Amino acid sequence: MNDRESARPLAWSRIALGSLFLLRTTPVLAPLHLTYSAGTSPLLGWPTAAWQGSPVWGLGAPAWLIAALCIVRTLAALCFTLGYRTSFAGLTAGLCGYFLFFQEPFGFNATLHLLFQGVLLLAATDAGATLALRPVEPRNVDSSKLLIRAFLASIYLWAGTVKLRPDWFDGRTLALFHDNGALSGPVADLLLGTATRRALVACAVVATELSLPVLLFAPRTRRFAPYVALSLHLGIELSARPDLLGWSMAALLLSILPRASAG
Repeated sequence: MNDRESARPLAWSRIALGSLFLLRTTPVLAPLHLTYSAGTSPLLGWPTAAWQGSPVWGLGAPAWLIAALCIVRTLAALCFTLGYRTSFAGLTAGLCGYFLFFQEPFGFNATLHLLFQGVLLLAATDAGATLALRPVEPRNVDSSKLLIRAFLASIYLWAGTVKLRPDWFDGRTLALFHDNGALSGPVADLLLGTATRRALVACAVVATELSLPVLLFAPRTRRFAPYVALSLHLGIELSARPDLLGWSMAALLLSILPRASAG
């Protein structure tokens, strides 16, 4: 397998994550009236007459600059997705996204954080070597995949670590989310209907998240580890529908599916 063919999973990951970036920061999803599509018109972070909050770390900007950066962010994300000057476009989209993010200190959103960080990391890889309007010469495909693998492993490690609490293991946290509707639907009702089931699900989630960093790197398990991760996100998506977080993780996991690891 040549380097460009080996880089194909990275390119699919770039296209998927770039598309999610655009969906989440533009009004494309507004007609669906989703909770997270509010505030995306004309673009996410666009200055309005309403209170904008205090900037983080003194990174305040005038309204005209914020509007200009919203446009630059969108155009850069489009170029990144299409593979035109992929590295520069990805860096521009991610950095503009973070700068606009910092205009509202109370507006932290895990999905946006993952999207911006993921695009920045993919911009540093060979994700633009193929399936691109302007393909670049691949540099080190194995190193590119290793970077994304390490990033994913760190996410699961931290996600599992913060759940090492008594109120998580005994199912109280899941009960709270279920009672207030944050976890809902037939799957959530089935899995979280009793205290015993809630405790079992809580332990299973932590065990999965803490095992994934090992599974993603161990030679004997790294080929099926992405499918374990995708199954975890599917379960969460069916129960919680947490913004586009699960979809973003799935987009990054595309780069390390079995064909990628064989490359």
